[in-house]
Amino acid sequence: MISKIKMLIWLQLLTVTAVLVLTLSYNFGATARKGVVSGILYTIEDSSAVIDGQILKEGDTIYDVKVVKIYRTEIEFEKNGERWKQRVRQRPNPAWKESDSD
Repeated sequence: MISKIKMLIWLQLLTVTAVLVLTLSYNFGATARKGVVSGILYTIEDSSAVIDGQILKEGDTIYDVKVVKIYRTEIEFEKNGERWKQRVRQRPNPAWKESDSD
């Protein structure tokens, strides 16, 4: 009976360890890319967004990319005269990589 309990505990520990490793590797891959939008807090008066772990508002700049407008489901960005929109967890535009200041 005790050996079965020990086996169940080991299986639970292995499962938890596997989940942690997968979660950490997924999060590391997501944050390794510049320009990942992980969340939008939309209000009519004062919207904000989480981009690469930073909370930004309209008019803010990150990696030489300006946050032009925050909508309910996407954000409009501008860099060097080029504008694009990006949704949460969407693959970042190639312009994010062409940053002068990291």
